[in-house]
Amino acid sequence: MKKGRETVNETPQVIEQSYTLASDEKATQVMIGTADTLMWGDLVTKEAARMSAYLNTLAEDYVPLRDAKILFLAPKEQMAPIERSSVHIRQEEILIFFMMHDEEPLPEEMQTRRYEPVEAIIGSLQIEGAILKAPISNLQNMLLVSKATYLPIYNATVRHVAKPWLGTFSSNFVQVRCERMILTAQ
Repeated sequence: MKKGRETVNETPQVIEQSYTLASDEKATQVMIGTADTLMWGDLVTKEAARMSAYLNTLAEDYVPLRDAKILFLAPKEQMAPIERSSVHIRQEEILIFFMMHDEEPLPEEMQTRRYEPVEAIIGSLQIEGAILKAPISNLQNMLLVSKATYLPIYNATVRHVAKPWLGTFSSNFVQVRCERMILTAQ
Protein backbone atom coordinates (compact mmCIF):
# COMPACT_ATOMS: atom_id res chain seq x y z
CA MET A 1 0.00 0.00 0.00
CA LYS A 2 1.12 3.51 -0.75
CA LYS A 3 0.81 6.00 2.07
CA GLY A 4 -1.90 8.65 2.01
CA ARG A 5 0.47 11.40 3.12
CA GLU A 6 2.17 12.12 -0.20
CA THR A 7 2.20 15.75 -1.19
CA VAL A 8 0.93 16.81 -4.59
CA ASN A 9 2.40 20.06 -5.91
CA GLU A 10 0.00 21.40 -8.50
CA THR A 11 -0.39 25.16 -8.50
CA PRO A 12 1.03 27.61 -5.99
CA GLN A 13 -0.79 25.55 -3.34
CA VAL A 14 0.43 22.26 -1.92
CA ILE A 15 -2.34 19.75 -1.24
CA GLU A 16 -1.99 16.66 0.91
CA GLN A 17 -3.31 13.55 -0.78
CA SER A 18 -6.56 12.57 0.95
CA TYR A 19 -6.70 8.93 -0.17
CA THR A 20 -4.64 5.76 -0.16
CA LEU A 21 -3.85 3.75 -3.29
CA ALA A 22 -3.97 -0.04 -3.30
CA SER A 23 -0.89 -1.81 -4.65
CA ASP A 24 -2.59 -2.40 -8.04
CA GLU A 25 -3.90 1.17 -8.44
CA LYS A 26 -2.60 4.40 -9.92
CA ALA A 27 -3.73 8.01 -9.74
CA THR A 28 -3.76 10.05 -12.96
CA GLN A 29 -4.30 13.81 -12.94
CA VAL A 30 -7.11 14.57 -15.39
CA MET A 31 -9.21 17.56 -16.40
CA ILE A 32 -12.92 17.26 -17.10
CA GLY A 33 -15.07 19.89 -18.75
CA THR A 34 -18.84 20.05 -18.38
CA ALA A 35 -21.22 22.71 -19.66
CA ASP A 36 -20.73 24.83 -16.52
CA THR A 37 -17.44 23.74 -14.93
CA LEU A 38 -13.86 22.72 -15.40
CA MET A 39 -12.72 20.14 -12.85
CA TRP A 40 -9.32 18.64 -12.30
CA GLY A 41 -8.00 16.11 -9.86
CA ASP A 42 -6.83 12.52 -9.47
CA LEU A 43 -8.64 9.69 -11.20
CA VAL A 44 -7.86 6.42 -9.39
CA THR A 45 -7.88 3.34 -11.63
CA LYS A 46 -6.22 -0.04 -11.87
CA GLU A 47 -2.56 0.19 -12.84
CA ALA A 48 -3.21 -1.34 -16.29
CA ALA A 49 -6.03 1.07 -17.24
CA ARG A 50 -5.38 3.21 -20.32
CA MET A 51 -6.72 6.75 -19.99
CA SER A 52 -7.05 7.09 -23.77
CA ALA A 53 -9.82 4.47 -23.69
CA TYR A 54 -11.23 5.16 -20.23
CA LEU A 55 -14.51 6.93 -21.02
CA ASN A 56 -15.46 4.64 -23.92
CA THR A 57 -14.62 1.38 -22.14
CA LEU A 58 -14.06 1.46 -18.37
CA ALA A 59 -15.97 4.41 -16.94
CA GLU A 60 -19.12 3.81 -14.95
CA ASP A 61 -22.12 6.15 -14.74
CA TYR A 62 -20.21 8.45 -12.38
CA VAL A 63 -16.53 9.32 -12.77
CA PRO A 64 -14.90 9.91 -9.36
CA LEU A 65 -12.14 12.49 -8.95
CA ARG A 66 -10.08 12.70 -5.78
CA ASP A 67 -8.49 15.90 -4.44
CA ALA A 68 -10.48 17.82 -7.01
CA LYS A 69 -10.73 21.48 -7.87
CA ILE A 70 -13.88 22.88 -9.45
CA LEU A 71 -13.92 26.08 -11.45
CA PHE A 72 -17.36 27.47 -12.27
CA LEU A 73 -17.56 28.94 -15.77
CA ALA A 74 -20.84 30.84 -15.39
CA PRO A 75 -19.64 33.90 -13.40
CA LYS A 76 -18.69 36.93 -15.47
CA GLU A 77 -15.63 37.64 -13.37
CA GLN A 78 -12.70 35.41 -12.57
CA MET A 79 -13.00 33.46 -9.32
CA ALA A 80 -10.84 30.91 -7.56
CA PRO A 81 -11.68 27.20 -7.88
CA ILE A 82 -13.18 25.40 -4.91
CA GLU A 83 -11.50 22.28 -3.54
CA ARG A 84 -13.17 18.99 -2.61
CA SER A 85 -11.63 15.72 -1.46
CA SER A 86 -14.01 13.77 -3.71
CA VAL A 87 -16.25 14.68 -6.64
CA HIS A 88 -18.46 12.34 -8.70
CA ILE A 89 -19.30 13.54 -12.21
CA ARG A 90 -22.10 11.92 -14.17
CA GLN A 91 -20.48 10.58 -17.34
CA GLU A 92 -23.16 11.95 -19.65
CA GLU A 93 -22.31 15.47 -18.37
CA ILE A 94 -18.64 15.15 -19.40
CA LEU A 95 -17.98 17.11 -22.60
CA ILE A 96 -14.17 16.89 -22.63
CA PHE A 97 -11.70 14.70 -20.77
CA PHE A 98 -7.90 14.67 -20.86
CA MET A 99 -4.79 13.84 -18.86
CA MET A 100 -3.00 16.85 -17.45
CA HIS A 101 0.39 15.14 -17.91
CA ASP A 102 0.78 13.05 -21.05
CA GLU A 103 1.61 9.50 -20.02
CA GLU A 104 0.56 7.48 -23.07
CA PRO A 105 2.20 7.53 -26.50
CA LEU A 106 0.28 8.76 -29.52
CA PRO A 107 -0.90 6.13 -31.99
CA GLU A 108 1.25 5.95 -35.09
CA GLU A 109 0.05 6.67 -38.59
CA MET A 110 -0.09 3.68 -40.90
CA GLN A 111 -1.36 2.99 -44.40
CA THR A 112 -4.80 2.27 -42.97
CA ARG A 113 -5.05 5.33 -40.72
CA ARG A 114 -3.85 8.91 -41.01
CA TYR A 115 -4.10 12.04 -38.89
CA GLU A 116 -6.45 14.71 -40.22
CA PRO A 117 -6.53 18.20 -38.67
CA VAL A 118 -9.87 19.15 -37.11
CA GLU A 119 -11.48 21.68 -34.82
CA ALA A 120 -14.19 20.67 -32.37
CA ILE A 121 -16.53 23.13 -30.70
CA ILE A 122 -18.56 22.20 -27.64
CA GLY A 123 -20.40 25.12 -26.10
CA SER A 124 -17.70 27.73 -25.46
CA LEU A 125 -14.85 25.20 -25.63
CA GLN A 126 -12.72 25.08 -28.78
CA ILE A 127 -10.46 22.06 -29.33
CA GLU A 128 -7.91 22.02 -32.16
CA GLY A 129 -5.95 18.91 -33.05
CA ALA A 130 -6.19 15.87 -35.30
CA ILE A 131 -8.32 12.75 -35.56
CA LEU A 132 -7.11 9.38 -36.74
CA LYS A 133 -9.11 7.97 -39.64
CA ALA A 134 -8.84 5.81 -42.72
CA PRO A 135 -7.45 7.82 -45.67
CA ILE A 136 -10.24 6.54 -47.94
CA SER A 137 -12.95 7.72 -45.54
CA ASN A 138 -14.24 11.26 -45.40
CA LEU A 139 -15.11 13.01 -42.15
CA GLN A 140 -18.87 12.68 -42.66
CA ASN A 141 -18.71 8.90 -43.21
CA MET A 142 -16.37 8.40 -40.25
CA LEU A 143 -18.78 10.22 -37.95
CA LEU A 144 -21.81 8.32 -39.25
CA VAL A 145 -20.14 4.92 -38.78
CA SER A 146 -18.58 5.60 -35.37
CA LYS A 147 -20.50 4.22 -32.40
CA ALA A 148 -18.15 5.64 -29.74
CA THR A 149 -19.55 8.12 -27.23
CA TYR A 150 -16.26 10.05 -27.15
CA LEU A 151 -14.01 10.94 -30.08
CA PRO A 152 -10.27 11.23 -29.36
CA ILE A 153 -8.58 14.33 -30.73
CA TYR A 154 -4.80 14.01 -30.77
CA ASN A 155 -2.14 16.70 -30.23
CA ALA A 156 -4.97 18.85 -28.95
CA THR A 157 -5.18 22.38 -27.66
CA VAL A 158 -8.25 23.43 -25.64
CA ARG A 159 -9.41 26.95 -24.94
CA HIS A 160 -12.55 28.53 -23.56
CA VAL A 161 -13.44 31.26 -26.05
CA ALA A 162 -15.61 33.19 -23.57
CA LYS A 163 -13.01 33.07 -20.76
CA PRO A 164 -9.65 34.00 -22.33
CA TRP A 165 -8.13 34.41 -18.85
CA LEU A 166 -8.16 30.60 -18.57
CA GLY A 167 -5.44 30.38 -21.21
CA THR A 168 -5.00 27.20 -23.22
CA PHE A 169 -4.53 23.58 -22.22
CA SER A 170 -2.61 21.06 -24.32
CA SER A 171 -2.63 17.27 -24.25
CA ASN A 172 -1.61 14.34 -26.46
CA PHE A 173 -5.29 13.49 -26.63
CA VAL A 174 -8.61 14.97 -25.57
CA GLN A 175 -11.77 12.89 -25.53
CA VAL A 176 -14.71 14.91 -26.86
CA ARG A 177 -18.39 13.94 -26.38
CA CYS A 178 -19.69 13.21 -29.89
CA GLU A 179 -23.35 14.07 -29.38
CA ARG A 180 -22.51 17.62 -28.27
CA MET A 181 -19.69 18.54 -30.66
CA ILE A 182 -19.51 20.53 -33.83
CA LEU A 183 -16.59 19.25 -35.90
CA THR A 184 -14.87 21.16 -38.66
CA ALA A 185 -12.10 19.98 -40.99
CA GLN A 186 -9.14 22.33 -41.21
